[in-house]
Amino acid sequence: ESGSAGVGAVGKLAGQKWKAMSDVAKKPYETKGADLSREYAQKMADFVAAGGVKGKRRAEKAAAKQASSGSKKAKKEARAASGQPKKPPTGFWLYLCENREAFEQEAGSKKPPVISVIAGKNWKSMSDAQRKPFEDQAAKAKAEYQTAMEEWKNNGG
Repeated sequence: ESGSAGVGAVGKLAGQKWKAMSDVAKKPYETKGADLSREYAQKMADFVAAGGVKGKRRAEKAAAKQASSGSKKAKKEARAASGQPKKPPTGFWLYLCENREAFEQEAGSKKPPVISVIAGKNWKSMSDAQRKPFEDQAAKAKAEYQTAMEEWKNNGG
């Protein structure tokens, strides 16, 4: 009846058929389910009594999955170990680093989000001539990065 329907449709159809069944027709399935449930509970109790830890495999699997997806720190360390060159800073980033202390005093805080907002507003209000030294520095760093990246790739990176 379900043909090539998806899992949801099959489950819905099975649920409808189960509800339509008489209690007498359901009895063998309910009995078998109760027996299996008792058997599982007994085996789990024996396992725990023998020194087993319930849920250990699930926890190990979750930990392995988390470790494989990796933290930012692990990815950063792996990138550093590979010898891959770091991306160069942008003009804004150079401006922010050079003027961080002034922004901290203006903000009255050392919190990066607060400082970044102030620096962003100042950067947007600057003229092109005021931005030029930072952007030139960034362009030079980018050219050096591209050269280093090409060299790294050519050497098997």
